[in-house]
Amino acid sequence: MSAPAVEMPRFAALRLPDFRLQAVRRSDPSLAGKPVALILGAGRTSMVAEASPEAGGLEPGCPAILAVARCPALILRERDVEAEVEAQRLLIAAAFTLSPRVEATEGGLCTIDLQGAASLATAAGLRAAGLALARSGLDLRAGLAPTPLLASYAALRTGPSAVLIVDDAPSFLAPLPLAFAAPSPACAALLARWGIATLGGLTALPKAGIAGRLGSVGVALWERAAGETTRPLRLVEPARTFAAEWRYEPPVETLDPLFFKLRRYAERLALELQGAGMVADALALTLLLENGAEHRREFRLPEPCGDPDPWMRILHAHLETVRTPARIASARLVASPARPPQKQDGLFDTGLTDPHAFWENLARLAAVVGEDRVGTPARLDTHRPDSFELRRPAETVPPVTEQAVHPECGPALRRFRPPWPVRVAFADERPSRLEGECLRGAVRTARGPWHLSGEWWRPEAWAVEFWHIEMEGGGLYQIGRTQDTWRVEGMLD
Repeated sequence: MSAPAVEMPRFAALRLPDFRLQAVRRSDPSLAGKPVALILGAGRTSMVAEASPEAGGLEPGCPAILAVARCPALILRERDVEAEVEAQRLLIAAAFTLSPRVEATEGGLCTIDLQGAASLATAAGLRAAGLALARSGLDLRAGLAPTPLLASYAALRTGPSAVLIVDDAPSFLAPLPLAFAAPSPACAALLARWGIATLGGLTALPKAGIAGRLGSVGVALWERAAGETTRPLRLVEPARTFAAEWRYEPPVETLDPLFFKLRRYAERLALELQGAGMVADALALTLLLENGAEHRREFRLPEPCGDPDPWMRILHAHLETVRTPARIASARLVASPARPPQKQDGLFDTGLTDPHAFWENLARLAAVVGEDRVGTPARLDTHRPDSFELRRPAETVPPVTEQAVHPECGPALRRFRPPWPVRVAFADERPSRLEGECLRGAVRTARGPWHLSGEWWRPEAWAVEFWHIEMEGGGLYQIGRTQDTWRVEGMLD
């Protein structure tokens, strides 16, 4: 008999510790690996609000002057509201990859209702969300518990890039510091005089006794310490449009700062698309220049995908070829949503080994030579010679066609692309001599002419006259005339 399945707690909490500091560091690549402190206030009254691990354990509330004295290499930064909004949107997008019922509880904290979610899918989703945020420069902590409050406690208690599951609430809550329950300063001071420093120490006292001493405020504090508080979630709507816009102050004139921010916003759009069950089939990039001009380019992705890495390679290949007359003041990136492609290859089909790399290389070539010059040539439904178009390459190799019952006979024409321009001299109404850069000399024999024409009812009507010639010096060629222009179309062999 198999063991019963373990029921997944109903709520999850995703927390970004030191949220404001993480948001600042994510928006500035120069802060990576350096001691940074976020300060509040101005002048001598400024205090450290949050500090990075490289700062040597600076405590919140430490005066900024004292913090710099203790850590001379410390970098002081103020809050960046725009960076916090972007980091919060990224956290919400990661939460929507787990469930459609998400609450933006506060800055750096999202609560998720996991009702109906499978335990294995939730565990895999949490790992994927943590990896996605880590690639974006954010450290995620996650907690799973029966109530939103306990889940937030678990996310606050767990270690870096870890998930804590609360199975036994009393055992989990007992050793937690009293600060987890957010007591008021007066209550905290009073309980400290009573010798109570943990949630377990508070809940060991009778609830009625706390009510008699501290009133309703004490009762609410006791219930938070016991994990008895529950509430409905204030759900947020998922993203309906997938766009990001940002400014540069001062404007930038090199690619590195542009690529850094472009990467950050592309990661957020990819997560929002994933949470909506969509992928991107096109991108639109707009650069607003300092002089008011605008550079806009749309990219049709070779294959719809939700991975920001292929997006960035395509954007990088294009931006390396762009030269703007002024500095870039702001940028906007828009992803067009589409359903993920659903396909099933045949049993004996031969497909691409790495489809993403293939399409990315095609996009790079298109950015260099032009989109109209990349593809698989296909003949058009017309009698016009050498008439073809470039189409999207097939993802599987088609089966070999059977040989015709009556195979073609005669010499094959190997066309020159482009054809060679030539001047033709006539004698007795037949070509007698050719003069051109690639081919010149007397004509030994000539057969023709053959006339082809078509689409006479359209403005692009065409008519061609062909001759097959043999040169005195050797070689069989086909020459053709369109209007008054002669060209060597190819060689017969």
